[in-house]
Amino acid sequence: MKTKLLLSLALCAVLTTGAFAQDDHAATRAARKEKTRQDVRRAGDKVETGVADGAHAVGTAGRATGRAVTKGTKATGRAVTKATKATGRAISGKAKKIDNQ
Repeated sequence: MKTKLLLSLALCAVLTTGAFAQDDHAATRAARKEKTRQDVRRAGDKVETGVADGAHAVGTAGRATGRAVTKGTKATGRAVTKATKATGRAISGKAKKIDNQ
């Protein structure tokens, strides 16, 4: 009788330990899932911030490029105007020289 009682207590102890171990495993798994969710959320926030920063940088670079193109275009326009005037004067001067001869 004592042997059966002892074996019954041992069986109950083993089952209880197994139940606690499974419960702990489930809690650990849930904690791991939550940590993964938080990590993914943080990574998403970083990506969103990075995209916003990148868009800002692209906009700033675009404006700077636009200003540089504008300055270059104006300088090219001035140079073409000067060259055209100089060419016109040279042709006019040649024509006057030919007329005077």
